[in-house]
Amino acid sequence: MTTPTVRTLHLRRHFDASAERVFDAWLDPATAGRWLFSAPNGEMINVDIDARPGGRFRFVDRRDGEDVDHVGQYLEIDRPRRLVFTFGVPKYADATTRVSIDIVPAGTGCNLTLVHEEVLPEWADATARGWTDILGQLESNVLVQPPRQRLAPDTIRFERRLPGTAERVWSYLVDSDKRSQWLASGAMEPRAGSEFQMHFLHSSLSHTPVPPPERFKAYGDGATTRHRVLACEPPHKLVITWGDRSEVTFELTAIHGQTQLTVTHRKLVPEDIAITSSGWHTHLDTLMDRLDGHLPQPYWPVFSHLLTHYEQHSSD
Repeated sequence: MTTPTVRTLHLRRHFDASAERVFDAWLDPATAGRWLFSAPNGEMINVDIDARPGGRFRFVDRRDGEDVDHVGQYLEIDRPRRLVFTFGVPKYADATTRVSIDIVPAGTGCNLTLVHEEVLPEWADATARGWTDILGQLESNVLVQPPRQRLAPDTIRFERRLPGTAERVWSYLVDSDKRSQWLASGAMEPRAGSEFQMHFLHSSLSHTPVPPPERFKAYGDGATTRHRVLACEPPHKLVITWGDRSEVTFELTAIHGQTQLTVTHRKLVPEDIAITSSGWHTHLDTLMDRLDGHLPQPYWPVFSHLLTHYEQHSSD
């Protein structure tokens, strides 16, 4: 009996982001689910990561109604330099392979080398193309998703580089049908002084509804909030009230054929910072997916991962 010859694949890529940020993107469930093992026609419905040597991971990508599991076990975790794990896709093959990620700082960015061992020859070309696409998606995520900025004890800010013109992004702020795809529905007259309501139904933001965790079960049937437009300068600036006392400013700037959206939430009480940060982070990732033509992940699992992070880094 002849043992099939296996191949080792080598891929290298430079990232204009720190080694720490690129490394962390592999192990943070909220981030990794947006790019790692995610097919263009798929919906990442579940991400489980036990980020420790010996811990396991499982990504479930739903493609044309079928679930594809990507599974493995972490062998080495040396932040931010090296990550080694086993890898398999049981739906397509019984074999388990080995992947090594080495990251070296280079100027203000870093160089990443990926080595995938024990790849069967018939899968080599497809696997190389798959990793090339995945690393491209990783680059997009680490470049366009900067961390939350804490401008003051009561103020947070997020920035996102979004595809399309400012007019296109603006429509996702003021048009109820489009806004309902990433934030909340509710007809709004885009002029200063107008009042409107938004209805949040977080489970409807993805194709696969996931109910909220016990802590947020009161939001299972949605929630309605009242708002007032404080300033409106289409398609560049929108300021609205949020809740009883806080305010949100949306600013849009054209940059190299894309639009930078800056969201600043002011006058927050301290106990709302972590939850509000997690909400905006999740909603803005959903907006980015919608504008990119991707299917977003279910809201509540991503929100829960991010809430844990922001509660642990309340002063960042």
